[in-house]
Amino acid sequence: MGQFDYSTIPIGYYDKILSDGLEKNRGIQSAWHHLKFKTVKQSMGSYSKHLDVACGPGTFIGKYLDSRSEGIDVSENQINFAKKNYSKHNTNFYVGNVNENTIDFKKYDVITLLEFIEHISADEVDALLKTLYDMLNENGKIILTTPNYIGLWPILEKLVGVLSPVSYKDQHINRYTVNRIKKEFNYSSITIKKYINYGIFMSLFNHNIGLKFHEIISKLFKNFFGYSLLIIINKTKTWKVKESQVLLLQKLFENSFLIDQIFYHWNELVLLLFYL
Repeated sequence: MGQFDYSTIPIGYYDKILSDGLEKNRGIQSAWHHLKFKTVKQSMGSYSKHLDVACGPGTFIGKYLDSRSEGIDVSENQINFAKKNYSKHNTNFYVGNVNENTIDFKKYDVITLLEFIEHISADEVDALLKTLYDMLNENGKIILTTPNYIGLWPILEKLVGVLSPVSYKDQHINRYTVNRIKKEFNYSSITIKKYINYGIFMSLFNHNIGLKFHEIISKLFKNFFGYSLLIIINKTKTWKVKESQVLLLQKLFENSFLIDQIFYHWNELVLLLFYL
């Protein structure tokens, strides 16, 4: 974690921005968060158990999800805010740190980590993702979002620092791009999608107009533009070797002649082992 003092950010600050924007049906920052949550929710697919890590004031679960979701955050103040303002999910919010095993977690179908990895070091991201991956059910998924540091985002970040009481300059210590994620996230099944384009700025006047412009630009340019990245890591099924397959291989390798035959008839052997 960087040197930024996160206690200086008012508790529930982003929750209030979203709530006020949704009520007025206008505002760029509120539309941005609304689109983020909607996009992540759509990406979750079918699930029985979901964990939102670094859930903050509980906005994502409280406004967009249901009792199948749980939220965890290291800040007791944020969790207290979540329990107070989203009482229907009161028992689903916890104070804790997944890396420190402070809570006896179950296995989850979906784990979300939204706008967080840019706040911690690359080594911390790597360790956290490994922990979360182990917490997934078979065929589960981790969904992350983070700013896309290619294009206009650095400019927008400076602009937000000028116009908003909360600056991202000292918060975002880890800056990701599509190519960097492909290079550093060593998982066999991972997808990266750019989302939130310049159409969202029309939300200054009306959310519906901004979201419609965003949708049109996304389809027209096939998500070529995007200030944010949506990353999905899928937990692939582990192949378990049957005992009969092991015994067969042992017998085959006891005979040097059969070893030669293995390489000569390799394709046939693979099919045989698969159907045993």
